[in-house]
Amino acid sequence: MKDYKDTRKLKEEQPVVAICYDFDKTLSPENMQEQGYIQAVGYENAAEFWKESNALAEENDMDQNLAYMYMMQLMARGIMVFTKATLRKKGEDISFFPGVLEWFGRINRYGMERGVKVEHYVISSGLKEMIEGTKIAEEFEKIYASSFYYDNKGVAVWPAQVVNYTNKTQFLFRIEKGTLNINDPGVNESYDPDEVRVPFRNMIYIGDSDTDIPCMKLVRSYGGHSIAVYNPTTKDKTQAYKMMREGRIGYYAPADYSEGGELDVIVRSIIDRTAANEKLEKIFVEKRKEQRDMDENRSEEDREKSELILSLDNSRNYATTHLVIAKLKKVVKWTKAESDELFRIGMENSQVNGVLSDYDVKSFYQNLIQSAKSLTDHAKQIKEILERSGK
Repeated sequence: MKDYKDTRKLKEEQPVVAICYDFDKTLSPENMQEQGYIQAVGYENAAEFWKESNALAEENDMDQNLAYMYMMQLMARGIMVFTKATLRKKGEDISFFPGVLEWFGRINRYGMERGVKVEHYVISSGLKEMIEGTKIAEEFEKIYASSFYYDNKGVAVWPAQVVNYTNKTQFLFRIEKGTLNINDPGVNESYDPDEVRVPFRNMIYIGDSDTDIPCMKLVRSYGGHSIAVYNPTTKDKTQAYKMMREGRIGYYAPADYSEGGELDVIVRSIIDRTAANEKLEKIFVEKRKEQRDMDENRSEEDREKSELILSLDNSRNYATTHLVIAKLKKVVKWTKAESDELFRIGMENSQVNGVLSDYDVKSFYQNLIQSAKSLTDHAKQIKEILERSGK
């Protein structure tokens, strides 16, 4: 089996925000096949192509994406050689919503200013080869889309990859772990949360339709952000309202990627929030590592004693104090630092100090005083209180 370790992206010092896009009607106003290809193979009306394609799928229990790929290849016969180069050439004709061409560079710069690395990914049921021919192909870290297998002459002979709405989610896990190659089995490996390259909380998914719902729901349920876009010309928000109503998205905006537009403001705000969250997350990870390192160098008994002392310090009522004291009395030996901390708690925590004269608390502290080689000011104060209570 091939070793994919060299192709994996590892967690970096700088946090990464991954913006994942559907393509058709998210970045481009129309389905990519409708922007020249369908017309070139003899259809005046693109709707007729999709009608035949969907009927083929229905009649043969066939995946709809496989059906359209077959139809594209079938209808090209006698008209054009169905090659990767042909499809990429057709991709050059694909148009985009306002602001798309300038969007990536601007958002990347904004992320850099905030201490965040922004990466862009396509997860589409459209054709990878056509997307690779577009003006924005180089902006993406990875393009996940349906594609063909080509023979040694570059002619398409078989589907190599089919992306539909149910299997789109697998690519989010690849992005999360940095296992971007579609054949890398590392996506199934367990990763420590600290080693995950792009946690879901740092993902933004932008889509337009029901086919995006599984990805939107997954990203949102793990703390990330899902945005529905709608055509800025028609201004039809019906689908966006539906997804908001069902809790699939957190935001919606017109598919206008221009600077200062609604979508631009939302994404920049998410980047701001992510930058702040990741600073706190970094502190949390450092503190947790310090705690784990300390635990590894201490015995289980020492850890248990520390937890008991902390529980006594955190006691907020007399009942809890008595319960903790009962556990503390079972400890045979205390270090000087531990004893000094217990004396401090006895004076400064009102829920302990208030019951010093109770038999269980009194006997615990009397034993602690007797075993101490020297007494701190707190210890001396407790000793005086216990002596007075015995009169």
